[in-house]
Amino acid sequence: MTPAERTYVTPRLIVGIAVLILGTLWTLDNLNFLEAEDFTQWWPVVLIVIGGVQLANRSTNRFGPVLLMIVGVLLLGSSLDYINFDLGDLIPLGIAAFGAKLIWDAVSRRSARPSNPNDDSTVHAFAMMSGVHWQSTSQSFQGGDANAIMGGVEIDLRNVQIQPGQDVVIDALAIMGGVEIRVPQGWKVVANVFPLMGGFEDNTIANSETGPRLTVRGTAIMGAIEVKN
Repeated sequence: MTPAERTYVTPRLIVGIAVLILGTLWTLDNLNFLEAEDFTQWWPVVLIVIGGVQLANRSTNRFGPVLLMIVGVLLLGSSLDYINFDLGDLIPLGIAAFGAKLIWDAVSRRSARPSNPNDDSTVHAFAMMSGVHWQSTSQSFQGGDANAIMGGVEIDLRNVQIQPGQDVVIDALAIMGGVEIRVPQGWKVVANVFPLMGGFEDNTIANSETGPRLTVRGTAIMGAIEVKN
C-alpha cells in the first residue's frame, strides 16, 4: 500500500467511530437488547484517544492534546464515580495552564532582540486595542514575535530573505485580535499553533519543499493567525 493509500487515524475518524457506536448503542437500547448507559459512561475515552493521536503528531502543538487528555481523564473518573467534581471546577485550572504556556513560550523563545535598534532582521510587534504594521527588507531575517490583544498586527516579509539552512521562527499570540503574516511565494510554512475558539490559516502557495522555511508557533484565543502571500 502506497503512502497516499494509507488510512491515517485522525480526530475526524475517531469522532466518526464514536458517533457510529453511540447511535448503535441507543438503537439497541431502544430495542431492549442492552442498557446503553453501561457503555456511554465511558465517553470521555474519546477525548483521551483524540489527545493521544494529536500528541503523536509532531506538527501539532503539544499544549492542546495534553490538556485534552487531562480533561478526558478527569471526566472519565467523574463519569465512573471515582472522583466527584463539576466541570466548572476545571476553569481555573485551564486559566493557570494557559498562563503557564505563555510563560513557557516566552522563556523558550530562541530569537533574541537585535543589538541595533534599527536592525529589521528581527520583528517584535505588540498591539493592544490598536494596529501595528511592520515590514522589512532584511537579507538575513531572524524571526521574532507578534502579539495582538484586541488589536491587529500585520507583518510584511515579502522582500526579506532567509539564509539557507536557517530555522526561522515567529511566535504569534492573538487574543480577540489578529496576526497577519505575508511571505514570498515559495516559502514553506510550518504551523505549530494552538487555537482556542480561534483559528489558524495557511493560505500560502508553497512552490518547493526545499524553499525557505518559516515556522509559525503560538496561540489564538478568540482570534486568528493567518499566513499568506
